[in-house]
Amino acid sequence: MARPSRSAPPPQAARTRGSRPAPAWAARPRDDGMDLARRLGLDAVPPWASYVHRGRRECAFSQLKLVGRVVNTLYDKALEPVGLRANQLALMWAIVAMEPVDLTSLGAATLTDQTTLSRTVENLRRSRLVSVRPGSDRRVKELRLTAAGKARFAAALPYWDKAQREASRMMSLDVVNALGRQVRRAMREPA
Repeated sequence: MARPSRSAPPPQAARTRGSRPAPAWAARPRDDGMDLARRLGLDAVPPWASYVHRGRRECAFSQLKLVGRVVNTLYDKALEPVGLRANQLALMWAIVAMEPVDLTSLGAATLTDQTTLSRTVENLRRSRLVSVRPGSDRRVKELRLTAAGKARFAAALPYWDKAQREASRMMSLDVVNALGRQVRRAMREPA
């Protein structure tokens, strides 16, 4: 009787318990771009073909958008019981930490563009969670949380904490915080 060969186990057998199989596109062997050219109906390999394989894994934009969508959904779902979205709570957090704060300073502190900031503040104002009043210079609008805003903010914190714990199971929050500090520092430095 022949003994079974002792070759390397198939990739599935090497997985640890609880790990996920690699996506189908990752299992494909790298080619010289000919397969891509054929699928696109091209006669020759386009000069950008090598980037197609790399882009999925290396593009900072794609990776951060993926993380952003997943994390945003996680926090939005957690905050549903208090009727807030993650971006609203984050802005309320910044307002309460800086109040009274003007729109320009708030935008600079949160690195939020004026259009997005104005829209979110207006939604919070309509919900009576934020008050918008003229400052000492009437051209400047000062923001504060209303009593209802402070109550909603306080009610949201346990749900935020739950989302934070769930996020920490997906990724290192120390790494996320370090990345945030690095980006804020880079944005302050002149180009």
